[in-house]
Amino acid sequence: MSLLLNGVNQCISSMGSLEVQELLGKKDDLIRDLEEKLKVRENEITELRSQLDKFQSVIPFATVGPTPGSPKGRARKTRAQGISAEPQTLKTVQELADLSQTTFPEVPKTQR
Repeated sequence: MSLLLNGVNQCISSMGSLEVQELLGKKDDLIRDLEEKLKVRENEITELRSQLDKFQSVIPFATVGPTPGSPKGRARKTRAQGISAEPQTLKTVQELADLSQTTFPEVPKTQR
């Protein structure tokens, strides 16, 4: 039985079981480290998207130019609306997903 390790085929039978376990342990550690880095980056992306949404809700993308029918050629100004909300973190999104799957018992109107 051959095992593909770092692009090189090596025969397991030629390697001792301790060597294989050590190699697999190193790979597991590397996988855990990379998963932690991925989790940190995903959290950063979620936070940055939240901040971007907040800024985009306050700052208008483009100003409206003068319209031909407007008095004295003045441009109509648009006002940006600010939205105040808690940042959506991965934890709150997961809680909302869990809550949406929760079923509540039905109570007849006469018993309320």
